[in-house]
Amino acid sequence: MPFLKNFKLFDQLMRKFFVYIFTFLLVINVSIVTNAKNLKPEFLSGDQLDPLIKYEKSIDENKKQHSGYILKLNEKYSDALGVAKARMVKIGAVRAVKSLEGEIDRIKANDTRRSKDIESAPDYVKKMRAQYDEFVKRVNNLKRSRDGEALYLADRGLAEVQLALTKSNEIDTALKLRQYREEFKRPPEPKIIKPPNIPNKLDDDIPLEDNPDPDVVLIDPDPDPIDNAINEPIIDTPVQFGYGDDAVRPMTAEEMEKFSAELGPPPKRSGKGYAAMIASIQRKEVTEISLGKIKLWGPARPQIWKNKPYWTATVTYPTTSLFGTFDTEGMAIISGTRVLEWRYTGSGEEIP
Repeated sequence: MPFLKNFKLFDQLMRKFFVYIFTFLLVINVSIVTNAKNLKPEFLSGDQLDPLIKYEKSIDENKKQHSGYILKLNEKYSDALGVAKARMVKIGAVRAVKSLEGEIDRIKANDTRRSKDIESAPDYVKKMRAQYDEFVKRVNNLKRSRDGEALYLADRGLAEVQLALTKSNEIDTALKLRQYREEFKRPPEPKIIKPPNIPNKLDDDIPLEDNPDPDVVLIDPDPDPIDNAINEPIIDTPVQFGYGDDAVRPMTAEEMEKFSAELGPPPKRSGKGYAAMIASIQRKEVTEISLGKIKLWGPARPQIWKNKPYWTATVTYPTTSLFGTFDTEGMAIISGTRVLEWRYTGSGEEIP
């Protein structure tokens, strides 16, 4: 009997050992695949690395732009919350004051998640919070879109390098590059983020969102109040290349070749902008954008929407909220001389 017990104990220990080894190897493998975008392949050199160098530069610029947008958004929102708090102090609304203090502390800590104790705030503050959530979502979507554009542009550059290698009969290197491109375009594995617990004024635990990281898919604010599961780990599941099912996305190198004839020439642009977009705005097909308020016309880009090729172009224009005015980027999906739809860039959300 003692021998049998020892054997069972040994068997359990060995099972655990092999599970740990398997998990360790799996983590190592996932890490290698996930970080493919951060690695320069050793089999390329010189000008062959230009697409990846440009990609890294674009990602850094997108991160700075995103951080700047969030900083400006948080500053204006927290200032407006401070005004609301002063009003509540004046009328002696203790619970509302505590709620607003907690909200201000979280926003200043770059915690963009919605907390359940915002429900103790006045109705106009709840409405202001809803608008804040929408702006954060659009800013996150904009970064996703920009990162995706950089990714596909780099892949198209690598495809040209691969073709040149094939033509020069460097078949082994071309095959290595083809495999690298597959890993390069692969979305990152889900990451489990454990939010730290920080006590707020109502003694609830509030998750603090990590700083934006280009390797972590951004998480938009939850539109509904968070329940008691607020302290549970967050499984950050990436969407393919940062795009949803109905969102417009850039073309891969293969799609550019496949749809080149169907896509046709880019939309015509004059000094005033794109004719198709100007006509659409004048016909009131979109009411949030007016020609006189457009600050910037973006370049025309070949993109995929609902598995079909289209030209798109963007405009930057101001939108006003209860706590300030912010630049917003809208995208027009163009077919011939008409705009099919207006979307917030990187989002499936239509512009009214």
